[in-house]
Amino acid sequence: MNILRVIRIPDLFSLLNLVFGFVAILAASRGNTGFSILLVILSAVFDGIDGFLARKMKTSDLGFSLDSLADLVSFGVAPASIAVVVFGFSGYALIVSLIYLTCGTLRLARFNASDRNYELFEGFPITASGIAIVASMLLDRPVLTLALMLILSILMVSSIPYPKIRDLRLVAVFALVLLAAAILSQFMGDAFMSGSLILAAMFVYMASTMVISCLPIRK
Repeated sequence: MNILRVIRIPDLFSLLNLVFGFVAILAASRGNTGFSILLVILSAVFDGIDGFLARKMKTSDLGFSLDSLADLVSFGVAPASIAVVVFGFSGYALIVSLIYLTCGTLRLARFNASDRNYELFEGFPITASGIAIVASMLLDRPVLTLALMLILSILMVSSIPYPKIRDLRLVAVFALVLLAAAILSQFMGDAFMSGSLILAAMFVYMASTMVISCLPIRK
């Protein structure tokens, strides 16, 4: 397979997602936690653009796998790495981070191995999990972040259905939330409000499964 012949425009945004996730890990290792968190959030933006373009344009199996690999780095490895750097390399933080990374990997592996479902996710999406975790770090509440990582680990490997957001209006609202959070954190210095804003959006999405929890996963 000639990669240059099969790669598509959406795949370029998957690669940007991957690159920003990797730089987030490097930034965290240098002690620049705020910047690393911002990079994870930007990775989510590129992931969203990738998904939108993939639905509008012709894609390949390469792009499908590339998206999952990028998500593993940006929303699995990066949040786990940032948590270890912020909360310590030993003790509960390391154990919880390993659990989160393992469950995130299993969730993506199941996603790739399952039949494609264009309406529902099986288990909580790793992208939303990664965003929620880095947002919680802005609140400077280690117990909250570690507890959230454990809860999301369970939800990711569960079979609970979560809706795929297709409505452009909802996508635009979420993008504005991320933009407002970035402005609050980076330009106004209000990390607590920024983290609270993102977490509120994530909790709304997490609760959305209550509406469809009685529905079977469609094949």
